[in-house]
This record gives sequence, C-alpha cells and structure tokens, in this order.
Amino acid sequence: MTLQLRAEHLPGDLFGLSAVARAGLAAGADFGPLPVVTKASQVPQPKERLGAEERGVLSDLLSAGYAEAGITLSSGSGTAQSLAALREEGVFAVVTGQQPGFLASPLYSLYKALQACRAAKDLSERWERPVVPIFWNHADDHDVAEVHHAWQLNRNLDLQKVHLGGLSSGRVPLGSLPVTEEAQRLGALRAQLHDIVEEHEHANLAIDTFLPRDGETLPRALTRAFHSLMEDYGLVVCEPNWIRGLLSSEMGRLVSAGSPPLTEALRAGEAELAALSLPAAIPIGDAPEGDAGDAAALVYRHVRAAENMQPERIALRAGGAGFRHDGMPGSRTHAELGSQIVSAPDEWSAGALVRPLVQDAVFPTCAYVGGYGELGYHAQLGPARDACGQPRTPFLPRVSISLVDGDTRYALGRVESTVEEILRAKGQFQVPDVDPDDEPAVVRNLRQLTDQITAQILEHKSDLAELEPALGITLKKTAGHVETSIGKVIGKAMRVHKNNTGKGVRQVRRVNSMLYPRDVPQERLLGPFQFIARFGSEFTPALMGEIPFASTEHMVLHLPSSLDE
Repeated sequence: MTLQLRAEHLPGDLFGLSAVARAGLAAGADFGPLPVVTKASQVPQPKERLGAEERGVLSDLLSAGYAEAGITLSSGSGTAQSLAALREEGVFAVVTGQQPGFLASPLYSLYKALQACRAAKDLSERWERPVVPIFWNHADDHDVAEVHHAWQLNRNLDLQKVHLGGLSSGRVPLGSLPVTEEAQRLGALRAQLHDIVEEHEHANLAIDTFLPRDGETLPRALTRAFHSLMEDYGLVVCEPNWIRGLLSSEMGRLVSAGSPPLTEALRAGEAELAALSLPAAIPIGDAPEGDAGDAAALVYRHVRAAENMQPERIALRAGGAGFRHDGMPGSRTHAELGSQIVSAPDEWSAGALVRPLVQDAVFPTCAYVGGYGELGYHAQLGPARDACGQPRTPFLPRVSISLVDGDTRYALGRVESTVEEILRAKGQFQVPDVDPDDEPAVVRNLRQLTDQITAQILEHKSDLAELEPALGITLKKTAGHVETSIGKVIGKAMRVHKNNTGKGVRQVRRVNSMLYPRDVPQERLLGPFQFIARFGSEFTPALMGEIPFASTEHMVLHLPSSLDE
C-alpha cells in the first residue's frame, strides 16, 4: 500500500525573507538579476551550448564516477537513462546541490534533490524531450564540524546527537576524508542508531542506506544513499572529483577570458543589486597584501603540505592585479591564474560565487533549484554570466517542508495549538498557565486548607511571644514550613493535571523538538534517517508525490500513524 500524505500550506515568509528574496519573489520571472520562476511555463528552452564531444565526455566521466563508487547502473534504470540522454544535443538539466551531511542530513538536501527530479519531469513533459536532474554533491567543502554529526529524536522526545568521532580536517575537503571502522567506531555507531530506531520496522534498511561504510567518505555515503532513494527518478549525483578536469578547464577559461574580467563582472553584479537597493549576499571585497580581510574566497587551490598528507584548501580572493593567494605575497592577473588552473586541473575548485558559473559551463543547465540564501548570491552573477556568454539561469525556490507524524498531531491537540503557531514561536512555544478556575477541586481545597491552617497557627504567635519572644518567631517559621510542604504537594498535583489535560511539559517538548528543534526549522536539523526507518521504501515516493515544481509557500506534510485509525 502506498504511503498517503496530507498537505497543508502556510505562508512562505514563516521563517523570514531577505530583501533579495522578497524582491525576487515579487518580480518573479521579470526580476532583473535573474528570473525567479514557479511554473514550468516560465522556463525558456535554452539554446544548445555544448557540442556532441563535450556531452560525450561529460556522460562518460559521470558513468565512470558511478563505477568508481561501486554503483552498478542497470541499463533500464532511471539514472542510466539520464546519463545516456546527456549525450544528446538539446537535452538540458535541472541542477541543485548541497554539502554532504552525516546520514544525509539535513532533510532539505533530500527535498532539493526530489524537487530537481520533479522539475525535470515537468519540463520534460512540456518540451517533449528528456530533462535530467543533477545533484551536485559538494565534496569540496571542508567544514567538517558542520556535517560530522546528525540529530535524532529519541523515544524520550529528546534530541540525541550521533557523532562521527575523530573526524576533523581543518581545511581538508570532505571528499578527501575517509571514514573508517576503526577510527570512527562504525560498529558502535550502528548499535547506537539501532537503539534509537529499533522499534521501527525498517531500522536495518535505514542504517544500511545512510551509515557510511568502512573507507567511504561522507560525500560517497551521500551518493550511495541518494542513488538508492532516487535512481527511479533519473537523478544523477555528481561528485566534483569525477569531472575535475572539465571543471578546471572551464574555470580557467572563465577566470582568464571574460570581458570584463571576472572580478570586475562580479563587482558589476553587486552594483546591479545596489541600483535596486538590494545588498550583496557575498561581497567581493578587496584583499590587501598579506591579509584576506573581508574579501570573499573566489577560487581554492588544493595544496599538500607534505607528500603523505591530505590536500588543504587555500583561498584566492580579489585583490592586487586580480587575485591574491592567502598566505603568499603579491598577486596574479586573471590570465596568470587561468593558466595555472588549466595547467594543474586537479588542484583547483571554485568558491561559492564562482561555482554556479562553472557548473553551468559544464552542465547543460536550464534551471537551478535553491534556497533563498542561494538566491542571494545567484542574484549577484548576472553581469558575470553576461561576460562569459551564459544565460541568466532561471532560479526555482526550493520547497520548504515540515513533517508532522501522528504523535505530534496528538500533542498539538493536547496543547491546543497549531503547526503554524509552533513554527512562529521558533522552538520556544509554551502553554499558558492553567486557569485557576480549571484547577481540580482537590487542589482548590488544599489551597484553602493551607490558608486556614497557617492562619490558625499564627493566631497563637502573640501568646507564645509573651512566654518567650523567640517562640513567636519559631511558630512563624513553622507556619511557613507547613505552607511550603503543602505547596509542594499542590505543585506536583498541578503538573500531573497539566499533563492529563495535554498542557504538560512532555507534550510541549514533543511539538518543539519535532517542528523547531534546537531553535531551527525541522528541515535544517533532522534528517531522513528516522523517517526511512519508520516508513521504509515508501517514504521517498510519497514525498515525490507532494513535491512541487517550485514553491513560495511552506508545506506541512502530515504522515500517517496508527493514531489516525
């Protein structure tokens, strides 16, 4: 039986919107810096930019990458068909991507990949030719501290951090950091994860799908997991190392051959936004001699400090004659840097601002799926795209989703709240104190009895004080002790009453931890692991059935539960 979901829609600005996002959504496909589209009809069919040879090389390299990853593509699989289609002129791609997190966290990585699949399907039907979804698995990222753990909601409704111990890199790319059985104690992690989800039918499937295997990197584990979840939809996952030569060749051309030069074109993008009274998400800056300052990292060089060490990423930023290399004197012209990149293609990768330009030079991109943060810096790239002969790629706002299970719906009913109210409280939702008129009769009687007893005790204070002044003080303390002792009983009774009426700490903790855990939206902290453990292979198709082409709203997807029966 197919997993049935129920959807509701909340305002898209639920978590706030940047000025660029508001302007882009308001103008839509007419937004000057780049079209922000929500319908397939708003995406123009691009002109062919790649030749047959370039397409063949791209398809071959991606196929070889899958083989290197140990993934066998059957001839009839959706991914195999996508790779074959990329060889054909006039076939375009919907691109998205994200850095690889432990256990494929967070959830919005999965949502982006599924939305790329949905958009590719819709455009394919409209254009009557294949459109390929591509997920850029950002293995060049080096922020290990951000991705070496995953949060799980355990049976006690507490958020539990599952951590890959011993994985640290400094500036080493994630794609160069293998996870090993010995160093990261994968057996212990498997046992820990099993303990968290052992009550669910598909616990072993989830662990096998998401837990890195001995010798895998986090990017490779994500490639394997996403392939298993979305092969049927034709998703092509790309690790940068698979196509490093192509990427560097195009980046070298972009750096050296643009007119105006790349750094000037990027500054023109800032000026274009400034003319619309909009800020740049990633200001280019100007790195002074010997100091990076606030200048953005535009290009990275992967350098080995010693032969037996992993390469580290060293940034190059705008400055001097063109680019300054962190930690090195002088600067390089655009032509000099472009020549360096082409002559040593394995040593280079693009920074956040340059990456979309390089991707669109390598892939036959027709649209990009991204969050509003990504929209901010994609909007800076208009003049740079113009300078290198690229169209201003249409931007599809990624879908934002909160998943609500039966237990959470039950808790919402008990605390008499809604999903929107919990989300707007940003993890700080609290129920109001119980109305005194709603107190149980026994509590009211105890309060009255406490007042009576303490008053009767204190009636004897003066008489005792005449015998000995200190006795009056002792009696007053005794009355206070009686009041405090009965007050503790009343407090415990009220906590039980709140729980029994649905306004207790447990239910409040559930809705906050599920919907806005650790003060961030669910999709930014929780991952797909627990949901696959619970619902198995039906979870991804059920999501795919609800994912839109693009979205300007926040979706709430209600998952089924035995409590609904």
